[in-house]
Amino acid sequence: VFELQNLPEPQLKPGQVLIRVKAAGINFADILSRMGMYGGVPKPPFVPGLEVSGVIEDVAAGLPAQATGLAKGVRVAALTKFKGYAELVAVPALQVFPIPGSVSFEDAAAIPVNYLTAYHSMFQMGNLQAGDRILIHAAAGGVGVAAIQLAKARKLVIFGTAGSAKQDYLRSIGVHYPIDYSKEDFVEVVRRV
Repeated sequence: VFELQNLPEPQLKPGQVLIRVKAAGINFADILSRMGMYGGVPKPPFVPGLEVSGVIEDVAAGLPAQATGLAKGVRVAALTKFKGYAELVAVPALQVFPIPGSVSFEDAAAIPVNYLTAYHSMFQMGNLQAGDRILIHAAAGGVGVAAIQLAKARKLVIFGTAGSAKQDYLRSIGVHYPIDYSKEDFVEVVRRV
């Protein structure tokens, strides 16, 4: 269960920025964390939250050269490694990304975990290249939608699994071969195509 608590404000360490949180993402990893089933979870009680968006409140000395565009008042999204369900969070600058004014805080807070999970899996680990084929399970979920968008940008051939009610949605967002896992064997569909 959640419990509201007053904690001391985070103290900045060199290379960190302090973010006033406007929105926090809630994703599957957060749920697993609260159940004690996610790697690296602090011992309870702890402050959950792996991704946030907000406004930079303060910047510590010693920011890495790669951390560009980070200054007081800048709108950002960040990977927090817990502690995101708070008013203020201190985050290493390399985990903080400026966001344009056209993106809401709510939308920005939903980006880091889903999109970095998909990107890392597809392009760092999978080394997918234009024209390659990809099978995305749970394609209508958060990581699935992120994977579809990234796959479209890289010109991949996209297979995606979801239930009957989500087949039209998969087509509308660019899945070339939607697969209804409740009616079809995805292995047979992929082999047939």
